Amino acid sequence: MDAELSDVGPSFYPPAVTMTPLGHSTVFEMLPLPAFIKDINLVITHANRALCRFLGRPASDLIGKTSAQLDIVDAVLHQDIDRRVLTEGGTATSPFELRLKGRKTVRGEIFKMRLDDAYARPAGLLVLIIDRTEQRATEQHLAEAEALQRVVVESISDSVLLLDAACRFTFATPNVRAIFGIDSEEVLSRRTLRELIGRDTCLLRSLPRDRETRNIETSVLRPDGSRRDLLINAKPIRIGSSRWLLSCHDVTEQVQALRRLKVSMVKTVQALCATVERRDPYVIGHQNRVADIALAIGRRLRLDESRLEGLRLAAIVHDIGKINVPSDILNKPGRLSEPEFEIVKTHAEVGYEILKDIDFPWPVARMVREHHEAIDGSGYPQGLTGDRLLLESRILSVADVLEAVTSHRPYRPGLGLEKAIEILRALRGRKLDAEVVDACLELIERQEITVPGWSTAESA
Repeated sequence: MDAELSDVGPSFYPPAVTMTPLGHSTVFEMLPLPAFIKDINLVITHANRALCRFLGRPASDLIGKTSAQLDIVDAVLHQDIDRRVLTEGGTATSPFELRLKGRKTVRGEIFKMRLDDAYARPAGLLVLIIDRTEQRATEQHLAEAEALQRVVVESISDSVLLLDAACRFTFATPNVRAIFGIDSEEVLSRRTLRELIGRDTCLLRSLPRDRETRNIETSVLRPDGSRRDLLINAKPIRIGSSRWLLSCHDVTEQVQALRRLKVSMVKTVQALCATVERRDPYVIGHQNRVADIALAIGRRLRLDESRLEGLRLAAIVHDIGKINVPSDILNKPGRLSEPEFEIVKTHAEVGYEILKDIDFPWPVARMVREHHEAIDGSGYPQGLTGDRLLLESRILSVADVLEAVTSHRPYRPGLGLEKAIEILRALRGRKLDAEVVDACLELIERQEITVPGWSTAESA
């Protein structure tokens, strides 16, 4: 084979929830990461387009073969890992190196997750390949740059600036043009840091002069209209009139790579959530509609863009734990019995277990766990009170109630917007956060949030 795969060693995670097969090939194909499925005999049965592009081989070369038949290095180790996941459930993640003929070595991780059939019996494995070559190369580059800086400033390829106590420039290395788009003479003519990057001089004056290096993340608009992301290492010094040494790193490519990685991660989670919605047709689109409502409320409460992004992701995946709820309960046409409802209630904790080990830049797993809590402590799964709940969790609760009341369910039609408003007002200050409910009602009154399919109580 043209590829050799070598594992450094797997990391196993205890099973949090049994999974069902992905089902329709369109969901499998929409995964942005290279992915394939093995049956219980460890024979490849599906290979998505991303995998074929990644390996440079058609699916017909892969389907019907085992790792050993593909001449993969450490095939026995792979089979042992596969059998362990099939037996114990959960997931396994291993670092790997993939050497493709005529191409550079690819480094990353390989992720394996058991797939169960409708009777909770092991049906196979979902395997994802995560290419972290660029990320690892970027991290290595930054580490090397920082090591060189500690040895001698002159050896750094990044731009170095010296400033006096008034934050006026006293020196600039000739290579500043690569970052700022202007030569060192023009940098010195601009005199201050604020004139160069648009940040106030108090940026440095507020830092303690304890000889420790501080990192500042910012961006600069260059004369040609392009914007570069910067990581500035600021260190207090005392060399002549200079009091600050700034080592400016251009991290634009790294930032863009991390953004792409985050988008890929979100799409993968969304694909798993689509599995939940296919099992419960009455909530198709529910999570996206909740996300729309939650975002509108968050903006009304003046959350910054980063928190809004985390809130949106949590809303999109807030019911992912329902993947552990039997389909006959999700689709039951009548009222649920108390034992059945107790099973449904487990989805908040199961969702937390699924998401807790994913390194999101926001507390997504906690929001998912808390979206059925009540501010009076009567919610689940932990019975937390309002002062212990994230604001994003309280927003998610209100958005979830509004969407659920106005949507159809197996046991009743949608109750209409007027009924939803009545319920929100009744729960305001008792189970739902008063400030969040008020923001939601204001948005409804101003007609700033709408969801397709809403109807008033009179027309329901």
